[in-house]
Amino acid sequence: MVRAQMYGGRYPLRYAGAVAWRGVVDLDLTEGGETWGRGRKFGLTPAGPGRSNWYAAVRLPEGHPEPPDDRAELRRLFGDWHRQVLDALTEEGILRHEIHDLTPLPSYVSGRTALLGDAAHAMTPDLGQGACQSLIDAVALADCVRDAGDVPAALRAYDGRRRRPTQRIAVGGAAGRRTAAAAGAGRAAAAGAGGRTARVT
Repeated sequence: MVRAQMYGGRYPLRYAGAVAWRGVVDLDLTEGGETWGRGRKFGLTPAGPGRSNWYAAVRLPEGHPEPPDDRAELRRLFGDWHRQVLDALTEEGILRHEIHDLTPLPSYVSGRTALLGDAAHAMTPDLGQGACQSLIDAVALADCVRDAGDVPAALRAYDGRRRRPTQRIAVGGAAGRRTAAAAGAGRAAAAGAGGRTARVT
């Protein structure tokens, strides 16, 4: 709402080129990692005794029709990857979203208003930077308010300190997704029909 009041619809969320599924499964995994393939990846992270997080992403055009059965779709896309995880999924435990990030803003401040976190630089979840960068924003803003002589100067200093670094992370994430897709395809091609994926831990 605050960002919309500052900029209207000039800098909207934009489709990042992928659809993702995620959830928690009742499995005790000892390590996490990602498996990459042609335009898709599947990730796992242990979440505690007997519980593990999982996520999956596939490159699809924006507005691609939702499957009638997410569990069946995941098995179709990833059935030969992590069968133990896929067999443990329940339909009600699966979340599906189109992935978006934020068009870069020309400034994080306007007058006496400052944007922090996702309001300023919403990134794709595969970067794992949403909460981290929000906390850094908050510390930077507090430092700038403490050190500056007045609020407008503090906000200008905050914008100068945080806008370019956070936008570099977001842009780097997009480049990383393209590299991952290419690496998955390249390694699969090199491995031949018997090795369609690349495991990254």
